[in-house]
Amino acid sequence: MIPHSTVDVAIIGSGIAGMALADALRRRDVQVAVFGSPERSAVSRGAGLISPVAGLRFGILEKWQQWWDAAIRLYQRYDAVEPIRCLRLLYRDDEVRFWNRKHAALAGEGVAHPTALPAWIAEIVAPAQTSIEITTAARIRAARVLDRLIAQLAATGSFHARTVAGSDIVTREGSVNVCGIECAHVVFCEGAWMAGNALFAWIPPMFARGQRIRGRIEGVCVDDTVWLSIRGRSLVLEPPNLFSYGSSYDWLSVEPAVENASTGHLYEELTAILRARVHIEHVWGGVRPIVADLRPVIGKHPQWSCVWIFNGLGSRGLLLAPFLAEYLANAMVAGSSIPSEWNVERFADRINQCSNADTA
Repeated sequence: MIPHSTVDVAIIGSGIAGMALADALRRRDVQVAVFGSPERSAVSRGAGLISPVAGLRFGILEKWQQWWDAAIRLYQRYDAVEPIRCLRLLYRDDEVRFWNRKHAALAGEGVAHPTALPAWIAEIVAPAQTSIEITTAARIRAARVLDRLIAQLAATGSFHARTVAGSDIVTREGSVNVCGIECAHVVFCEGAWMAGNALFAWIPPMFARGQRIRGRIEGVCVDDTVWLSIRGRSLVLEPPNLFSYGSSYDWLSVEPAVENASTGHLYEELTAILRARVHIEHVWGGVRPIVADLRPVIGKHPQWSCVWIFNGLGSRGLLLAPFLAEYLANAMVAGSSIPSEWNVERFADRINQCSNADTA
């Protein structure tokens, strides 16, 4: 790090990626300045469920225990981890086939096994062909993590509640100035807002807007908090009669605004699952940050040694961010390498292509 810098690292973005990185760097005695605004961290605040088992095909992360342990360590430091029972309900033949292919491996890993539904759940949901318990799952109070980290940073003058525009950044060889603060490095953790960042316009984005609905179930007594995974959606039931359901996937929109059509679609799905009337009281919308090859993108800009990126975490950001933040922090502080599957350099050959297209 450059000794004369006002701060070592400026982090642009106060969602879970930016704040996990801030936590990792501060534990390495790196001075940070974090810039963020509430509307640009909304997608992180709406998240809250983690499990290494994901997707209709029961995909599981390679070396999932490392990812899981890193996430639990970070969130426990902020008293934000809650145990939750996770049950996957299989309604379609293709889902059952995927489970039959994967069940031996998942059982061997100790993360999933067949189970019978509790009686109170069986009474209120449409009968499924098979029910599976995902034994490695947790609920994360993401807003609590973000708020507590922001409070810690604000107490030392290290958090700046503002949006950073391109004109607020002056990049030089060996340093960068962000909103008047001299920094040795700047890391862009902007989530879906990366689409407007000229420094990384050569990374192919593929964002997915999503919505969740929340409210009450009429005439039902919910005995315990449970996470039901159904056809790629998550239904959380909480006492006495609360529900949260979603989220949808819209690959054509990068606007976080709530759309009535998506709300109606979620409502129709939910009423087909539950044997009770539901009342929607809140609708939330956000855009997941994804890149074209569906893998995270972290590392140093190929042309600017002081510019870094941490993005592309998709719908599994709460699980992926803590582990990747440690990798990135080690690369920035100790110069350690970043695996090619995550490294931003995998897109470096697109820089000249994009520049030539802009010139034309």
